[in-house]
Amino acid sequence: MKGKYIGIVALLLAASSTVACGSDDDGGGDGAAALTSCNAYCDAAVAKSCTDSADCKSFECSDLDKATGPCATEFKRYYDCMKAQADVCAQTCTPDLAKCG
Repeated sequence: MKGKYIGIVALLLAASSTVACGSDDDGGGDGAAALTSCNAYCDAAVAKSCTDSADCKSFECSDLDKATGPCATEFKRYYDCMKAQADVCAQTCTPDLAKCG
């Protein structure tokens, strides 16, 4: 699971260089909502003892508060999807990073 976290982190870091330049007028999303969803997913992953879940917040959620517009909305959707899975440890959801470009 840590390998998947690192992959998501790399995607987040790549997106974060473009996200900070957006504005809420670009689609209404904000990083606070994305961060809240990420933290909720990480809490659920820790509760289920998913592999490497103890590092979830530091790897997955660290820059989400900077996301804006459609990118923030997409990351909120992604982490809501991750938490809503029947098996919260599964990795069946994917973010649409085109919304962050």
